[in-house]
Amino acid sequence: MQKPQKISWKDTNLALIGSDIDRKVKAAAAAGEAAWQGIGRKEGTKVWRIEQFQVKEWPEDQYGMFYRGDSYIVLNTYKQGDALKHDIHIWIGSESSQDEYGTAAYKMVEADEFLGGAPVQHRQVEGSECTKFANYFNVLEYLDGGVESGFRKVVATPEKPLFFRVTSITAKTVKMIQVPMAKSSMNNRDSFILYAGDDKVWCWHGENARPIEKAGSNTWAEKMCTKGTAVVLDQGDDEDAEFWSYIGDGQMGAPIPDEEELEEFTPTLYRVDGDPSKPLEKVSTGTTLKKGQCKACLDKQALDDSDVFLLDAGWEIFVWIGKGADISEKIAALGAADRLAEVEPRVKHLPVTIVKASAETTDFLYFFR
Repeated sequence: MQKPQKISWKDTNLALIGSDIDRKVKAAAAAGEAAWQGIGRKEGTKVWRIEQFQVKEWPEDQYGMFYRGDSYIVLNTYKQGDALKHDIHIWIGSESSQDEYGTAAYKMVEADEFLGGAPVQHRQVEGSECTKFANYFNVLEYLDGGVESGFRKVVATPEKPLFFRVTSITAKTVKMIQVPMAKSSMNNRDSFILYAGDDKVWCWHGENARPIEKAGSNTWAEKMCTKGTAVVLDQGDDEDAEFWSYIGDGQMGAPIPDEEELEEFTPTLYRVDGDPSKPLEKVSTGTTLKKGQCKACLDKQALDDSDVFLLDAGWEIFVWIGKGADISEKIAALGAADRLAEVEPRVKHLPVTIVKASAETTDFLYFFR
């Protein structure tokens, strides 16, 4: 029997209610979702992976490790005054399937309902995570494969080493992406970590690597080398024969160009029709802003409690849900960003935050008069 083709989440318009994904998820959790029992009762972060339409707890010693072929749910619980607050995220790998993406979205809403509709919901896409999400972890590590490949835990050995490119760093988090073990994966503008076991770790820096990346790479390489000391090499240090025996010969690759980012954008508010086949209706536009700016340039009176609205803020997306929305509309709300992406491809990889009437986040309210 021929295996069905795996279709990427990027090719879907997330319309779940009554869909094949909807039926499969409900069948897989007919007796209720055991994963949600006891969640949100104390501060901290919890992670689950989607496996065959089910929610499976992710081991704590692997928090921050994400397989490109998978989708995950991440719940962060924190205190605000005397009350516990929650942010719940789905994380979508670049090679995750429609089924995994859809199940993660469905289950995120289910967890939201379990917690009384109190959490703020978010969608994160590999490589484009917001700072809030990144700061839950000491490292964001993107690994090849996923649950369909049978991968459970990466254990680096001299026979099966791992090679990472350090791409960016927040104030707290190192971000690493697995790359092929080859000289062509290297370039003169980035830092790289070769992990061949707890006592065999190298950190290599291109001559034009940024100081903050070099410092973060050195620190994390030392943490990985639990049974020794990491070796630090700068471009031009060719004497370490063992390091180069793993890398091999060949030509070094060209620096990977920075992604082009918007320099300025005009916030735009859309009404989301309940029929996913209909385009979003533009309601109003605000004042042109530069990245990092927030200005009360939209009219909050435009938000109708009986509808769902999408705010395209240029560098992130907000979906606002009126008080009258039921669970079906809440699940469909996340698909509004996918519908906009059909005409605005830039939107596909942006972080998405779901906000609810009378419980809006400060970041969302900044845009409204």
